[in-house]
Amino acid sequence: MEKTTEQLVIEAVGGNRESLEEIIRRIQGKIYGLALRMVFHPADAEDATQEILIKVTTHLKTFRFEGPFNAWAMKIAANHLKSARKGHMEKREFTMEKVQEIVDRVEAMGWLSEIPGAPDPVMEVEVRSACTQALLLALDRSHRMAFILGVVMDVTSSEGAFILEISSAAYRKRLSRARQKVADFLNRNCGIFDDANPCHCNAVLKGHVERGWINPQKPLFVGENREGLEGNEALGAYMMELDELGRLATFYKAAVLGEERTDFSEMVKELVEEGEYRVFSELH
Repeated sequence: MEKTTEQLVIEAVGGNRESLEEIIRRIQGKIYGLALRMVFHPADAEDATQEILIKVTTHLKTFRFEGPFNAWAMKIAANHLKSARKGHMEKREFTMEKVQEIVDRVEAMGWLSEIPGAPDPVMEVEVRSACTQALLLALDRSHRMAFILGVVMDVTSSEGAFILEISSAAYRKRLSRARQKVADFLNRNCGIFDDANPCHCNAVLKGHVERGWINPQKPLFVGENREGLEGNEALGAYMMELDELGRLATFYKAAVLGEERTDFSEMVKELVEEGEYRVFSELH
């Protein structure tokens, strides 16, 4: 029978290196996913994930087994990301109003009037993924965090409240506000939500490439494993069968943001061997 993460924590605190590495392997994906959606760029997300995992490891002895370990680790991640220095994309200080102005401007420039008939599925998904990320940046950090936890990661109200250190009622209210802002924008503008809307991924691709926002030779989000890429037409058809909350969750979960490209358990192994932190040196 596979050991629970909580059992692995007891072993890791007792000096078991392999248990520590397994803990990192189990939590790194969710922490990277949270970091990526908070900071936009994969390289920035990897840096943040490494810093968070070091915090989790060096504070392992403070875990009190009063709830799930994963929620405890996510609280550390949330606190780190809420107070982290702004990355280069966040410094642009997007708001929903500014994003709406961009859509209105490119529509006036004629970008959205002619939709290519034969879309490149990889670039279609790349544009869609970049859009989902940009919309998250248009939320302030507290609402962005609540949206990611509630819509993308499906945490419960009690888990979200624990992670963000607020009441369940406050968490639900924050999540509702964030969800409504994103849904209102997509319902007005996104061609996947309504084919009659002005913004279609294929239409904006040319302008994005010309301005260097998207590089067809080096996609930022679509990795080498491209099996199962879901085109916008198929995604839109499926979403029409869902209610508004279902469409929003499906849209964000369908974004191809790639898996973490680093095995952070290897990073922990190196730190253990180097003995850079006291908690690591105790695991020799």
